[in-house]
This record gives sequence, C-alpha cells and structure tokens, in this order.
Amino acid sequence: MIRIVFTADNHLNRYYAKMTRDQLRERRKRIRQAFRATVDFAIAQNAHFFLHGGDLFDNPDPNPIELAYVAREFKRLQEHNVRILAISGNHDMPRYMGESATPIRIYQELDALRVFNKRAQVEFETFEIDGARIAIGGLAPDPRATADTDLLDGVEINPPAADVKILLLHGGVEDAVPFGFDDAVYRKAAIAALKPIDYFLVGDIHADKKLQVEHATVLIPGATERLTFGELNNEPGFYYLELEGKTPRKLQRKTIAPQAMRRHEIRCGNLPADDPTEYIFAELRGVSDPDQLLQLRLEGILDRDAYHKLKFFDIWRLGNELNFYFDLDKSQIEIRARDADSFGGVVPEERVDVERELGRVADELLDAAENDAERLTIQDARARVVNLYRRENA
Repeated sequence: MIRIVFTADNHLNRYYAKMTRDQLRERRKRIRQAFRATVDFAIAQNAHFFLHGGDLFDNPDPNPIELAYVAREFKRLQEHNVRILAISGNHDMPRYMGESATPIRIYQELDALRVFNKRAQVEFETFEIDGARIAIGGLAPDPRATADTDLLDGVEINPPAADVKILLLHGGVEDAVPFGFDDAVYRKAAIAALKPIDYFLVGDIHADKKLQVEHATVLIPGATERLTFGELNNEPGFYYLELEGKTPRKLQRKTIAPQAMRRHEIRCGNLPADDPTEYIFAELRGVSDPDQLLQLRLEGILDRDAYHKLKFFDIWRLGNELNFYFDLDKSQIEIRARDADSFGGVVPEERVDVERELGRVADELLDAAENDAERLTIQDARARVVNLYRRENA
C-alpha cells in the first residue's frame, strides 16, 4: 500500500500590512503550526511520500526564521524515511526569468527533497513500494502565463512505465476556481488528453476540490490556514491517499483547525441617531474574542451628519483591544447627499470605486514609463493588486 500526504498553499512568511509587529509574529507562528500538522500526520501514518503543490512560502524571499523552521520539519520527515517531492508556486517563485531560485530549492541542495524545476518538461522520479512501481512528476508554474494561456500546451510529458503515475501542478483548474479568478487555468480537456497520468495533484486554489476528469482524479487540497476574510468559508486541510497500484483505498481530506476568524456586518440603517458609536461598541463586545481575527463591515447609506458622529478611531481601538486582530471595513458605506432628487427620494453620493482608482493611477504611471520593461512591471503590479483586492473583499 502506497501512503501519500499531499499539501500546498501553506504561505509561510505571510505578510499583513495592518498588523503590529507582535501580531504578525504570532500570526506567522499560527501559520507555521498549520504546516506542522501536515508533517505530524505524515509521520504518524508512516507515509512513503510527502508531496507539495507549491506556495510553501508566501513570497520568494522568506526570512531566516521561516527557512530554518522548514528545514527542521523536512529533517523530521527524513528521519522517518518520508520522501519529499515538490514544485514551487506562483507566490514563492521569482517573477521573472533569470532571477534567483525559488527558496524551496535550498533544501534540494542539501538532498532533503526533490524539486521539479522545469516549466516546459515534466521530469519523473520512480519508486518501488510494496511491489508496486510509482512515478511522480512535477511541472513548475510559468509566471509569464496570461489568462488565455493553455498551461499544458507544448509541455513535454513522457511518464515512465509504472503502476500509478502522479503529476504535481500549480494553478487553477477549470470548474474549480473561485469567482473573479482571472489567471490561466488547466483545462479539463487537456487533463483528459493525458491518458497516462492517473492523479493530478494541484496547488494554488485555497478552497479544496476533488474532480473526476474522465480517467483522471484531480485533487486540490486547499490552503492549510485561512489567510484573508474572503476565505471565511474555506476549511483548511490537506489530502491523504492510500493507493494499491492505481486503485485508491483512501482519498481523504484531513482538516486543520484554523485560527478563529469572523466577519460581522452592521447595516447603517440600524444605527441609532443619538449615539451610533455606542451601538457599535455593544455589537463589538458581543462578537469579539481575544484569539480571533475580526472584520467589522458597515454597510448601507448614511447622511453626512450621521457619518461624522461615528468615532471610527475609537471603534478601531476597541476592536483591537478585544480581538487578536481587528479590521474596520468602511468600503460599503455610501454617504447620502443633502438634497433630494426631483421625486423626493434620497440621492446617494458616488462611492469611491477602488478598482477604477487603481486603474487610473496605473494609467498615469504607464504614461510616465520610459521603456517597455517599466510598462510590463506596472501592468503586472496592477493585475496583482486588483486580484488581491478582489480576494480580500470577496
């Protein structure tokens, strides 16, 4: 029986711009603990393989604390004879060709694991486990891919003879991406055409999914921790497989308890006119917890007088006192004009369109760019910031 743990999207060294240094230090510790849960499980199950689908780190230059932590965890796996095979992800791979290597390759130099680095050719490693031959390959993501790229087009994939063949990928899969996802995806037709591959193990998407695409099983483990308030409905975890040849005896998704996270919404129409701030204080006290990441979202229309009665700094301060981390979201408030329209109704003033403002700033920068390299950098930054904004506000 072949035993496999498959994880991805641990995002160690995650950065939160609004957190204090102490909050960030503790939050990163929680994210590391989630990754450790996958290692603990692999050791407890006497797994033969620990497979990683990318984005072990949240960026291509993690700090030494994170690098040393992973080294210790990989050493534990080695000491229990668990083989580690991995690919990088879009977060922990340098954005441009010719830059320094993805950080996970450091461990390959120490013979701690096998990293598949090529973007146009799948290399495979073969193993004999309990009389069965298994071939495991991986394809590094291409940071140059655009939304209309066929990610498997032109890729050389020639697996060796084996009883079961597994391919590690990183990217979206058709029919398994969240709303607003605008990067390239692995198309189901391309997956179906790869008849020799039995299992596609795919990182990148933070919500788990299992797909059957004709002959092939596609497993998306999701992230091991919820990273944004847009991921509130995600259940962190990883996959555990037990295979007898290519026959699955177990395909189980194991969950990991995340740090508490909550979004609380208050309709502006419910705010009392006399003391709206005290009303919000009472709401905060009812939903807060010292170990929780809490987002308070105010939604609806307010006139200017009511808006200026709200003591936002005091709200933010109380939220931070009562919670591990607090975010006050005012983006859904519309300020009401003083004048009514010709029919006597209320005319809301225009709310700031964040994406439009981002586009306006990017256009100004593009106009001022001096060469194509600068323009490509600005376009890339614009796409990444807009995508991040959409995910944060999903």
